[in-house]
Amino acid sequence: MLIPNKEWWEHIKTEEVRHEVEFSISSSQIDYTVNERVAWKNEDKCDNIILFMPYFFSGHGHGFQLNCYLMAVVVAAFLDKALVILEPPHSENRFDTWSQFGCPADAFEDESYTKIKDGFPEGLQRLIQNPQLISRGCGVPTCGGTMSYHQWAQIQAQQRGRWGNGRRKPASPPIEYDCVEDGRNIKVIPLGGPDLRTFCNRMYWSQMMDRTSPNSREAAYNWATRLGARPHEAAYFSELRGQYVISDYLSAIVNRSGLLKFQPWVARDVSEYIKSSNLPRDGSYDGIHVRRGDKLLVESKWLVENYWRSKGYDAGNMPANYVPFVHYLNKAWDGSECPRRRNGRIRQTRIPRKVIYVATDDPNTVRKEIAQLPKVKGGYTVLNGCQKAEFIFSPSSETITSFHMTPCRKYLGTCGGDDCSKRYARSIAAIADLTILTRAEKFVGEYNSNWGRLIRDFRTAFKDNLGAPDPNNDSDEPLVLVRDIVEVFNQNPTPFGW
Repeated sequence: MLIPNKEWWEHIKTEEVRHEVEFSISSSQIDYTVNERVAWKNEDKCDNIILFMPYFFSGHGHGFQLNCYLMAVVVAAFLDKALVILEPPHSENRFDTWSQFGCPADAFEDESYTKIKDGFPEGLQRLIQNPQLISRGCGVPTCGGTMSYHQWAQIQAQQRGRWGNGRRKPASPPIEYDCVEDGRNIKVIPLGGPDLRTFCNRMYWSQMMDRTSPNSREAAYNWATRLGARPHEAAYFSELRGQYVISDYLSAIVNRSGLLKFQPWVARDVSEYIKSSNLPRDGSYDGIHVRRGDKLLVESKWLVENYWRSKGYDAGNMPANYVPFVHYLNKAWDGSECPRRRNGRIRQTRIPRKVIYVATDDPNTVRKEIAQLPKVKGGYTVLNGCQKAEFIFSPSSETITSFHMTPCRKYLGTCGGDDCSKRYARSIAAIADLTILTRAEKFVGEYNSNWGRLIRDFRTAFKDNLGAPDPNNDSDEPLVLVRDIVEVFNQNPTPFGW
């Protein structure tokens, strides 16, 4: 389906396909009136710009790149700046067809698939759209023709020297370049993803959380309105305290405003991909994300060691270098839902079958682990004595196991041939997993993974579309709900976009 051919070319030219997954959340939850409320059309709208340069981290996973973009969105809104994306010229781009996310059939001029259309989105924007609410309709600044990609990249490279290193050396404000564009004085801050994360962590986040003065509350109010909040919601947001509460509310605003919007070809192909997954059409399924691979070398190593230490092993004699799949199952389905006898023992009656979607970069090992679990007639797995479960894997799990843009990791020995069609197939499989796990009834995962953090953010929404207390209702129910999530390592959620 994802490899271009003549039949598919005719399909995309003639058939009107519903874009069911254009947004990070269901399109029915999107507020399409947001552009009518946000005043980004002022003549000074492009006087202050964050120039976002995603190419410098284009070898990272989908989750990292999307999280960095979302952080850029909220930082730009907080600082009252337009967010403009800058990609490298073809001469400095190592990817064939000029994008780490590959090439849909739509990218080519005709069915010979030999030439990319002029002006077809490149880099990050081949995957997502940067909405006018965030870009303010601003183009890439050239400062009257004096600044090219190379000059902006030189300034971006100097930003690392201003990161600081924590308490001993605090971060300095990022370099801001002043110049004249179309007769106006403008200020431009060129940043890559790691720059944004570092400056946000060491400088901006404390300002974003501050509600101690009238000025800080006014800044919070304006920040929320730039992201699409309604006036009464922005007023409520400006009074919130605590980073977890503020971050969840922020997630709900960003989601409802539709600020992460996939390109139409991505939405179309993801929709087709999901239809081939054998998932229940009514959405009655749960989802598990098991991240192993290169995460086990550094980021997740301590979690693995802690798990086996709790089982009586030390780091030198662990039975495996990963946390078993059964740990995820036991955390999410602990038997509390099982019918019991008067003596407290679980009844043998099987409650209705549960469908569980598994997204993992280690499908072969996980399948072997599932095969060792108890089974009943029909081949269904039994969870904790009563729950029948059917596990469904990604349709491409046999051939695509990497969550990264490129499977080439020299220290893992996985370097090999790669091309734009393979990258696009991986991108569609990854975004399909993201969509499936976001919309699952229950999500089981970990916040140590960019993917897990991103999914949590996307599962956050306003209750009944209300972003502020109803004056006619005295209920203490939360305004923002995070749909059912089981974090398997008992970690706290991270701030939005982290």
